[in-house]
Amino acid sequence: MAIRRACSYQANIKTPEAPSVYSAILVTFQQNQTNLINLDETQLVIGDELITVQLDQEQTKRFQAGVPAFLQIRAYKSQYEAPGSKVWTLEVYPALNDEVLP
Repeated sequence: MAIRRACSYQANIKTPEAPSVYSAILVTFQQNQTNLINLDETQLVIGDELITVQLDQEQTKRFQAGVPAFLQIRAYKSQYEAPGSKVWTLEVYPALNDEVLP
């Protein structure tokens, strides 16, 4: 998985159980030990088996090219059922032009 600055980005993530069983979902993108983007269940596409994460051009411009970024999803079902995914490393590629297209 990789992000290109100033371009759209999409990732599909499979949760341990159907996404509908979780009352809260949080997807975090981090770079340089700073959380750049946090998306909750209202900002995700929740399917029967997958969660789709979508970033727009403005969001991907927040990342610094050439520096790894990280992605993790956490879900909440109950006090003792709140799984977190592994942390995925994302390469961040530059764009020749960072202009956001209309």
